[in-house]
Amino acid sequence: MIGAVGAATPRRSLSRFLLWATGEIFVVVAGVLIAFGLNAWWIDRSARLEEQMHLRALERDFERNVSIYTTLLEREEEIVTASRELLQLARKQPGAEAAIVSPLMGHVFQSLRMEPALDAYQALVNSAGLTLLRDEELRGDLAGFASRGVDPYFARYSDQLYMAFTTRFVGRLQIAGIADDEPSPGQSYSDLLGDPAFQEHLALRHFVERDVAGEYRQLLHQAEDILARLRTQIE
Repeated sequence: MIGAVGAATPRRSLSRFLLWATGEIFVVVAGVLIAFGLNAWWIDRSARLEEQMHLRALERDFERNVSIYTTLLEREEEIVTASRELLQLARKQPGAEAAIVSPLMGHVFQSLRMEPALDAYQALVNSAGLTLLRDEELRGDLAGFASRGVDPYFARYSDQLYMAFTTRFVGRLQIAGIADDEPSPGQSYSDLLGDPAFQEHLALRHFVERDVAGEYRQLLHQAEDILARLRTQIE
Protein backbone atom coordinates (compact mmCIF):
# COMPACT_ATOMS: atom_id res chain seq x y z
CA MET A 1 0.00 0.00 0.00
CA ILE A 2 2.77 2.36 0.92
CA GLY A 3 4.53 1.61 -2.39
CA ALA A 4 1.34 2.25 -4.36
CA VAL A 5 0.74 5.58 -2.64
CA GLY A 6 4.37 6.57 -3.18
CA ALA A 7 4.07 5.75 -6.90
CA ALA A 8 0.84 7.71 -7.27
CA THR A 9 2.32 10.90 -5.80
CA PRO A 10 4.90 11.44 -8.57
CA ARG A 11 2.24 10.76 -11.16
CA ARG A 12 -0.02 13.43 -9.65
CA SER A 13 2.90 15.82 -9.48
CA LEU A 14 3.72 15.12 -13.12
CA SER A 15 0.09 15.67 -14.11
CA ARG A 16 -0.02 18.95 -12.22
CA PHE A 17 3.23 20.01 -13.86
CA LEU A 18 1.97 19.13 -17.32
CA LEU A 19 -1.27 20.97 -16.64
CA TRP A 20 0.66 24.00 -15.44
CA ALA A 21 3.03 23.86 -18.40
CA THR A 22 0.10 23.53 -20.80
CA GLY A 23 -1.56 26.51 -19.20
CA GLU A 24 1.63 28.55 -19.44
CA ILE A 25 2.08 27.61 -23.10
CA PHE A 26 -1.54 28.48 -23.78
CA VAL A 27 -1.08 31.87 -22.13
CA VAL A 28 2.08 32.56 -24.12
CA VAL A 29 0.51 31.44 -27.41
CA ALA A 30 -2.66 33.43 -26.70
CA GLY A 31 -0.55 36.48 -25.88
CA VAL A 32 1.40 36.12 -29.12
CA LEU A 33 -1.76 35.66 -31.15
CA ILE A 34 -3.39 38.64 -29.49
CA ALA A 35 -0.26 40.73 -30.13
CA PHE A 36 -0.22 39.69 -33.80
CA GLY A 37 -3.93 40.39 -34.06
CA LEU A 38 -3.60 43.83 -32.51
CA ASN A 39 -0.63 44.60 -34.74
CA ALA A 40 -2.55 43.48 -37.84
CA TRP A 41 -5.55 45.52 -36.73
CA TRP A 42 -3.37 48.58 -36.20
CA ILE A 43 -1.67 48.19 -39.58
CA ASP A 44 -5.04 47.73 -41.31
CA ARG A 45 -6.49 50.72 -39.46
CA SER A 46 -3.50 52.88 -40.44
CA ALA A 47 -3.81 51.74 -44.07
CA ARG A 48 -7.52 52.56 -44.11
CA LEU A 49 -6.90 56.00 -42.60
CA GLU A 50 -4.24 56.66 -45.22
CA GLU A 51 -6.57 55.41 -47.94
CA GLN A 52 -9.28 57.79 -46.74
CA MET A 53 -6.82 60.67 -46.85
CA HIS A 54 -5.94 59.87 -50.46
CA LEU A 55 -9.59 59.35 -51.41
CA ARG A 56 -10.44 62.82 -50.10
CA ALA A 57 -7.54 64.35 -52.04
CA LEU A 58 -8.71 62.56 -55.18
CA GLU A 59 -12.25 63.78 -54.53
CA ARG A 60 -11.05 67.39 -54.50
CA ASP A 61 -9.14 66.88 -57.74
CA PHE A 62 -12.09 65.30 -59.50
CA GLU A 63 -14.46 68.00 -58.36
CA ARG A 64 -12.08 70.32 -60.19
CA ASN A 65 -11.96 67.98 -63.19
CA VAL A 66 -15.74 68.01 -63.49
CA SER A 67 -15.63 71.81 -63.43
CA ILE A 68 -12.74 71.95 -65.91
CA TYR A 69 -14.35 69.68 -68.49
CA THR A 70 -17.74 71.33 -68.08
CA THR A 71 -16.11 74.65 -69.00
CA LEU A 72 -14.10 73.16 -71.87
CA LEU A 73 -17.14 71.39 -73.29
CA GLU A 74 -19.24 74.56 -73.18
CA ARG A 75 -16.51 76.48 -75.02
CA GLU A 76 -16.09 73.78 -77.66
CA GLU A 77 -19.83 73.64 -78.28
CA GLU A 78 -19.80 77.41 -78.83
CA ILE A 79 -17.06 77.02 -81.44
CA VAL A 80 -18.83 74.12 -83.16
CA THR A 81 -22.15 75.99 -83.36
CA ALA A 82 -20.59 79.28 -84.48
CA SER A 83 -18.44 77.54 -87.11
CA ARG A 84 -21.48 75.84 -88.62
CA GLU A 85 -23.58 79.02 -88.58
CA LEU A 86 -20.76 81.11 -90.07
CA LEU A 87 -20.17 78.52 -92.79
CA GLN A 88 -23.85 78.50 -93.69
CA LEU A 89 -23.77 82.30 -93.82
CA ALA A 90 -20.62 82.29 -95.98
CA ARG A 91 -22.18 79.92 -98.51
CA LYS A 92 -25.64 81.48 -98.65
CA GLN A 93 -25.19 85.11 -97.66
CA PRO A 94 -21.52 86.22 -97.80
CA GLY A 95 -22.59 89.87 -97.88
CA ALA A 96 -24.30 89.69 -94.48
CA GLU A 97 -23.99 92.72 -92.22
CA ALA A 98 -20.91 92.95 -90.03
CA ALA A 99 -23.09 93.17 -86.92
CA ILE A 100 -24.29 89.62 -87.67
CA VAL A 101 -20.91 88.23 -88.68
CA SER A 102 -18.72 89.74 -85.91
CA PRO A 103 -20.20 87.77 -82.95
CA LEU A 104 -19.84 84.52 -84.90
CA MET A 105 -16.24 85.36 -85.78
CA GLY A 106 -15.55 86.05 -82.13
CA HIS A 107 -16.78 82.57 -81.18
CA VAL A 108 -14.97 80.82 -84.04
CA PHE A 109 -11.61 82.46 -83.37
CA GLN A 110 -11.22 81.53 -79.73
CA SER A 111 -9.46 78.65 -78.04
CA LEU A 112 -9.25 77.35 -74.48
CA ARG A 113 -7.16 74.52 -73.13
CA MET A 114 -6.92 73.44 -69.48
CA GLU A 115 -4.91 70.65 -67.89
CA PRO A 116 -6.79 68.09 -65.78
CA ALA A 117 -6.24 68.13 -62.02
CA LEU A 118 -4.14 65.04 -61.28
CA ASP A 119 -1.99 66.12 -58.33
CA ALA A 120 -3.42 63.54 -55.92
CA TYR A 121 -3.18 60.73 -58.49
CA GLN A 122 0.41 61.61 -59.41
CA ALA A 123 1.36 61.72 -55.72
CA LEU A 124 0.02 58.18 -55.31
CA VAL A 125 1.85 56.93 -58.39
CA ASN A 126 5.16 58.58 -57.48
CA SER A 127 5.05 57.18 -53.93
CA ALA A 128 4.05 53.69 -55.11
CA GLY A 129 0.97 54.11 -52.96
CA LEU A 130 -1.67 53.39 -55.59
CA THR A 131 -2.18 49.94 -54.07
CA LEU A 132 -3.57 51.65 -50.96
CA LEU A 133 -6.79 52.01 -52.94
CA ARG A 134 -8.57 48.70 -52.41
CA ASP A 135 -10.93 49.18 -55.35
CA GLU A 136 -9.07 47.69 -58.32
CA GLU A 137 -11.62 49.03 -60.79
CA LEU A 138 -11.14 52.54 -59.40
CA ARG A 139 -7.37 52.24 -59.84
CA GLY A 140 -7.88 51.24 -63.46
CA ASP A 141 -10.30 54.10 -64.12
CA LEU A 142 -7.89 56.61 -62.60
CA ALA A 143 -5.06 55.36 -64.80
CA GLY A 144 -7.28 55.46 -67.89
CA PHE A 145 -8.45 59.00 -67.16
CA ALA A 146 -4.90 60.21 -66.57
CA SER A 147 -3.50 58.67 -69.77
CA ARG A 148 -6.37 60.10 -71.79
CA GLY A 149 -6.39 63.56 -70.24
CA VAL A 150 -2.66 64.34 -70.23
CA ASP A 151 -1.35 65.81 -73.49
CA PRO A 152 -4.29 64.56 -75.60
CA TYR A 153 -3.53 64.10 -79.30
CA PHE A 154 -6.93 65.35 -80.42
CA ALA A 155 -6.38 68.73 -78.72
CA ARG A 156 -2.86 69.12 -80.12
CA TYR A 157 -4.10 68.34 -83.63
CA SER A 158 -6.91 70.86 -83.22
CA ASP A 159 -4.48 73.51 -82.01
CA GLN A 160 -2.21 73.00 -85.01
CA LEU A 161 -5.12 73.44 -87.43
CA TYR A 162 -6.35 76.48 -85.51
CA MET A 163 -2.93 78.14 -85.67
CA ALA A 164 -2.70 77.47 -89.42
CA PHE A 165 -6.22 78.85 -89.91
CA THR A 166 -5.54 81.99 -87.88
CA THR A 167 -2.13 82.61 -89.43
CA ARG A 168 -3.49 82.41 -92.95
CA PHE A 169 -6.43 84.77 -92.45
CA VAL A 170 -5.37 86.99 -89.54
CA GLY A 171 -4.91 90.01 -91.80
CA ARG A 172 -8.52 89.78 -92.98
CA LEU A 173 -10.36 88.99 -89.75
CA GLN A 174 -10.89 92.62 -88.71
CA ILE A 175 -10.08 91.69 -85.13
CA ALA A 176 -10.36 95.28 -83.92
CA GLY A 177 -14.07 95.26 -84.72
CA ILE A 178 -14.52 91.96 -82.91
CA ALA A 179 -12.58 93.16 -79.87
CA ASP A 180 -14.56 96.36 -79.24
CA ASP A 181 -17.84 94.72 -80.28
CA GLU A 182 -18.65 97.73 -82.44
CA PRO A 183 -17.94 97.16 -86.14
CA SER A 184 -16.66 100.27 -87.86
CA PRO A 185 -18.84 101.93 -90.54
CA GLY A 186 -18.48 100.22 -93.88
CA GLN A 187 -16.87 97.16 -92.33
CA SER A 188 -17.60 94.11 -94.45
CA TYR A 189 -16.66 90.46 -94.38
CA SER A 190 -18.03 89.67 -97.82
CA ASP A 191 -14.63 89.05 -99.47
CA LEU A 192 -13.48 86.84 -96.62
CA LEU A 193 -16.70 84.84 -96.38
CA GLY A 194 -16.80 84.41 -100.14
CA ASP A 195 -13.26 82.96 -100.23
CA PRO A 196 -13.50 79.17 -100.88
CA ALA A 197 -10.28 78.61 -98.93
CA PHE A 198 -11.76 80.34 -95.88
CA GLN A 199 -14.88 78.22 -96.18
CA GLU A 200 -12.80 75.03 -96.33
CA HIS A 201 -10.84 76.00 -93.24
CA LEU A 202 -14.08 76.92 -91.49
CA ALA A 203 -15.63 73.56 -92.32
CA LEU A 204 -12.50 71.76 -91.10
CA ARG A 205 -12.57 73.73 -87.85
CA HIS A 206 -16.22 72.76 -87.35
CA PHE A 207 -15.56 69.05 -87.80
CA VAL A 208 -12.36 68.94 -85.75
CA GLU A 209 -13.81 70.93 -82.85
CA ARG A 210 -16.88 68.72 -82.92
CA ASP A 211 -14.56 65.75 -82.34
CA VAL A 212 -12.76 67.64 -79.56
CA ALA A 213 -16.12 68.38 -77.94
CA GLY A 214 -16.92 64.66 -78.11
CA GLU A 215 -13.67 63.80 -76.36
CA TYR A 216 -14.27 66.41 -73.67
CA ARG A 217 -17.78 65.07 -73.18
CA GLN A 218 -16.43 61.56 -72.59
CA LEU A 219 -13.76 62.85 -70.20
CA LEU A 220 -16.45 64.78 -68.32
CA HIS A 221 -18.60 61.66 -67.95
CA GLN A 222 -15.54 59.68 -66.86
CA ALA A 223 -14.63 62.31 -64.26
CA GLU A 224 -18.22 62.32 -62.95
CA ASP A 225 -18.23 58.52 -62.65
CA ILE A 226 -14.91 58.50 -60.79
CA LEU A 227 -16.09 61.27 -58.47
CA ALA A 228 -19.27 59.34 -57.67
CA ARG A 229 -17.26 56.18 -56.88
CA LEU A 230 -14.85 58.14 -54.69
CA ARG A 231 -17.72 59.60 -52.69
CA THR A 232 -19.21 56.17 -52.03
CA GLN A 233 -15.89 55.02 -50.53
CA ILE A 234 -15.23 58.03 -48.34
CA GLU A 235 -16.30 57.37 -44.77
